[in-house]
Amino acid sequence: MTAKPIYLIDLAHDSKLGLSSDTMPLQLGLVAAYALRELGERIRVELFKFLPDFEAAMEREPPFILGVSNYIWSIDLAMKVVEVVKRWFPDVIVVGGGPNYPDEFEDQVDFLRQYPQFDLYIYKDGEVPFAALAGFLLEHPDRRAAQVAKLPSCHALVDGEPWFGATAPRVRDLASLPSPYLTGLMDKFFDNRLVPTMQTNRGCPFTCTFCTEGGSYYNKVFKTSHDRKIAEADFILAHVKHTRTLRVTDSNFGMFEEDQAFCRHLGEMQARTGYPEYIMCSTGKNRKERVLKCNELLNGAMRLTASVQSLDPKVLAATKRDNISLDALMYVSDETSDTDTHAYSELILALPHDSVARHEASIDGLMKIGIGNITQHQLALIHGTELNSRATRTTYAYRSGFRPIQRCVGRYAFLGETFVSAEVEEIAVETNTLSFHDYMDLRRLYLTVGIFYNDRVFGEIHALLRILGLSTFAWIKSIHDDIARLGPGLTALYQGFSDDTAGELWATPQQLAIDVARDVDRYTVGEIGGNIIYKYRAKSIVECFPELHATAFRYLRAYLAKAGMREDEAVDELERFSRLQKLDLLDTRIETEATFSYDILRLIQDSSYARKGGTLDDLHHPVTLAVAHTDKQKATIERELKFYGADIPGLTMLISRYPVKRFWRRARYLDPAAALWQRERRLEVVGA
Repeated sequence: MTAKPIYLIDLAHDSKLGLSSDTMPLQLGLVAAYALRELGERIRVELFKFLPDFEAAMEREPPFILGVSNYIWSIDLAMKVVEVVKRWFPDVIVVGGGPNYPDEFEDQVDFLRQYPQFDLYIYKDGEVPFAALAGFLLEHPDRRAAQVAKLPSCHALVDGEPWFGATAPRVRDLASLPSPYLTGLMDKFFDNRLVPTMQTNRGCPFTCTFCTEGGSYYNKVFKTSHDRKIAEADFILAHVKHTRTLRVTDSNFGMFEEDQAFCRHLGEMQARTGYPEYIMCSTGKNRKERVLKCNELLNGAMRLTASVQSLDPKVLAATKRDNISLDALMYVSDETSDTDTHAYSELILALPHDSVARHEASIDGLMKIGIGNITQHQLALIHGTELNSRATRTTYAYRSGFRPIQRCVGRYAFLGETFVSAEVEEIAVETNTLSFHDYMDLRRLYLTVGIFYNDRVFGEIHALLRILGLSTFAWIKSIHDDIARLGPGLTALYQGFSDDTAGELWATPQQLAIDVARDVDRYTVGEIGGNIIYKYRAKSIVECFPELHATAFRYLRAYLAKAGMREDEAVDELERFSRLQKLDLLDTRIETEATFSYDILRLIQDSSYARKGGTLDDLHHPVTLAVAHTDKQKATIERELKFYGADIPGLTMLISRYPVKRFWRRARYLDPAAALWQRERRLEVVGA
């Protein structure tokens, strides 16, 4: 029997701005590996991430089944490609799967009517249902027969009417699924600039209404084995070529006890080989001591998430969100304050009951705790979330706008046909407690936070205000409330941001598609579109950092004067240190030795000093510091500039992937005795 070909696609938009998704298609690999084990030599499966590769395969031989990943960043491209496939090869059976699919029955029917390109759609986890469907089609190679069979988790419309099979039970032991790495399915992707991706558990115990894993289906967490994790990590290490990053897709990585053993192995691997240098992940919402231990084992390589979404009790109750304690958040902040670890906390704009006062209070609260990065997400109204239900939309009077997703616009040719594709997301811009005017001002406020606070860009100012008992947010607000009177570079920056923020919103996705198609070439080179926050953060660093720097310290002096405090010498010394550390940031040739009248390093790095009663006067003694990039930083900067480019689009991508504080020049004491507190602090942390 000749094996029948099955193609699985997870297509990425590809432009000068980079890929819309630069991770290996792990989920497709899991589906393929399981199908091959179950159906053996009756099938052969190929995976595709890039349109030219898929086109070449289609020209050689069309598949029996075409499986299509459905994410919000790829659905339009996939559907336009499938339309072409169906015109040329009408017998190909198209099966969809992925999280961009509703949970409510009426919405599922509407979705399948909107996308008739899908002959069948697999709801939720796909490995077992897809193999069963493929096996059925091998015996009954008839599209309609499969549609009306109501196979587990298979949804279809027949003559406009729904034929939905019951949802299959989840796989409880992920180690029972064959590894797409160890079976060779992922080998070809190591030749591309894609990030290797692993999954060590699946599911989430939390019930957040804005998340696709907040429903009952994913409420239990199922895991893989330690041996499986080690084998995959070792395989990736042996094959990785173009990146030093590893992505882990778990919803709560580091929260479980067995994560520490895996991180210990990765840390040993890192010590031997330098890989992984950085781990992209979403860390656990609880058990922060375990998460921090995992990060310690990885030498600070993890991206730590201290997500809160809001600090307001009414907002949290409406979204079924239980936050970790403020003490736990403060612990995360203290342990990562001046390390390479990228720790951040997330807020979501326009959640139910959100308002200007509540959102500002959440930002203020996170700054008081000392969180060094505050990420403001816009609320995306996405399929598969309770918050996107018809009832929730009505209850909170949601009004939305549509915008193109960053790096997800392009002009393409496929099988002799050309088309423009643009992915669209729907975001909340107004509720019954938040006007559109409020929305716009809070977006501008987040830009202020992004350029004056995040990545501890002015961490020395925050440290000074902390020891003086003053609010960092009040200093930020003093700048924000005066943005119309900042210097010309910053005024233009804010005006451009405001114009782009309003200009990226459309009333309907149909009009968006028409307008974007007209300007597609400007989108693909980054002239318009993209991640606006990261774009303007990059511009602030590259185009007007001297003005930004002077503004920060000018408003600091005014803020202190208004509070009746005069710390002119300390402010002058901090400003001088900050200039040495950050100006001409990517110039790795700059090295300086300088003496300061305050122990600036302890002021900045010892986050517990002020809480233990330390004063600014106690730090008023001379120290001599060497300020320069380390050899590791120099190598990283050179590599990443080569990878992303040094223009604004490239730097926007770099900043979105790497915490900027990793590039601040390092300062060290030239007198070893001055560093005694650092050793004591490390011993204290280990003892804790």
